[in-house]
Amino acid sequence: MSLIDTYYNEQQKLWYGPENVLFADATTSIGEVVYQALKADPTNICQTSHDNGKVLTNAETLTAAIRIAQFLKAEGLSHEDIVGIIAKSDIHVTDVLLACFFNTTPVHAVNPLLETSTIAALYGITKPKLIFCDGCNYELMKTLTKDWKPRIITLSDHIVNVLRIEELLKATNTENSYVPCKLVHGGDQTMAIVCSSGTTGLPKAVTLTNSQLLLISPTSGINDVVYTTASLDWLTAIKCLLSSILNGAARIVSSQPITTQLTVEIIKKWKVTYCYLSHWQFNELFASPLATTENLSSLQFVQYSGGWVSPGVVHSAKRVLESTIFVCVYGTTETDGISLCLNAEMENLVGALLPGISARIVSEQGVYLNHNEIGEILVKTTQNWNGYYGNPEQTAQTLDSDGWFHMGDLGYFDNDNQLYLIDRKKDLLKYKSMHYTPNEIEKIIIELPAVQQVCVVGIKDKFYGDAAGALIVRKAGCHLTEQQVINHVAKRISVHYKQLHAGVRFVNRIPVNFNGKLLRNVASEMFEDAKLPKAKL
Repeated sequence: MSLIDTYYNEQQKLWYGPENVLFADATTSIGEVVYQALKADPTNICQTSHDNGKVLTNAETLTAAIRIAQFLKAEGLSHEDIVGIIAKSDIHVTDVLLACFFNTTPVHAVNPLLETSTIAALYGITKPKLIFCDGCNYELMKTLTKDWKPRIITLSDHIVNVLRIEELLKATNTENSYVPCKLVHGGDQTMAIVCSSGTTGLPKAVTLTNSQLLLISPTSGINDVVYTTASLDWLTAIKCLLSSILNGAARIVSSQPITTQLTVEIIKKWKVTYCYLSHWQFNELFASPLATTENLSSLQFVQYSGGWVSPGVVHSAKRVLESTIFVCVYGTTETDGISLCLNAEMENLVGALLPGISARIVSEQGVYLNHNEIGEILVKTTQNWNGYYGNPEQTAQTLDSDGWFHMGDLGYFDNDNQLYLIDRKKDLLKYKSMHYTPNEIEKIIIELPAVQQVCVVGIKDKFYGDAAGALIVRKAGCHLTEQQVINHVAKRISVHYKQLHAGVRFVNRIPVNFNGKLLRNVASEMFEDAKLPKAKL
């Protein structure tokens, strides 16, 4: 079901959504728009910390953001510099983000839960002049950035003789005369950088322009309470923050690790009306005995994205919350939202194209396809994109010369012009919202002397996404158990999402084509067909 229509041009074999409208003129900075919104309603509650119950009004948030922005300007930072944020969700994180928007200094947010090598690679691309982090990560960030030595400021867990956020929040006595910086390059100026992973496993820094950030949905309103589990390295979190401020809704933030119990606790305590979840968090929530009408009765709108949710889970959610609207959003960091579907009731359905989106379905030979024909989904938006920061080669592979995004997803449109997402064309996998590639794990497994060949595949987990499973050919005469492989991967890879959650299957051969390229689809089927008990992680 959808509230918007998708149109089809049969001659061009082109599907497209309605026209989109920016929240403000593209040449007005998102910082100025937020500044005016906070100033216009100073007593409205802007954000509340679930951790300590602290409530901040628009006026208090505005003052904090202005003081940090004044510090950025005094440090000589401009639109040509980068500010890094690598921290848990917190009220001060919001203040820093808004300050960067006020100063038109692009902010690069990175998830502190990523592997050290990934964090190093990401910040090695953008080289922030200033980095805000939690004190527990100070020494790590100091080590990783020793080549360019940015100034590092702690947001929590402060360290002696290290600049802390509270120093930046002291009164300047010039707050009332402060004016946000103007854009230098208009609507196409880069204002933020978020993270994406490529099929090679190397991270990419995705730029977001001022115009992209001005595409704000008017979903929440003045009486709404909004909560999202997403951190600011996700476009979803940034858009959720902006939408809340510009539409007058209050936000709940927490620095605690995300669990179903915490999510339910926040929803119930603060009477959350709008909730934005990752697909696996949605699955986990509505499979939990905590998902009761009593606990979740305040919810009016639940949005989920990032992966697969079965219609059965949506049905279960509807049984608990009959009047709540459940919205599945399909999109990418590069394009923002592509389509949405209300109360998705069919397998693989991702719904109608969002305003400003055009799409084509293309065969491997480059032929434009008709209804009900599966091919690669190509997407075009009405906003210019500045590409991957410092990576023109990957940018050219993703965005062609005609303005079409090649994101590597396979799908089709039905006769009602509804989009269905079938599979990923690329090998990139995602487990609990965290990306990984099979090759990363294969390189670890092949270290084992008893392994002759290995192929890692993503096995669909109804809660969490792509669970890694390994097909292995053992060398003749060698003994190797599933548990030994699982233990080796756990020893060599520290993060949870890259573990062999689907287990190991030993086979006589690995499926390859005539060029020796792994046939992962066939390998996935082989893995599924081998119904063996799974070892423990």
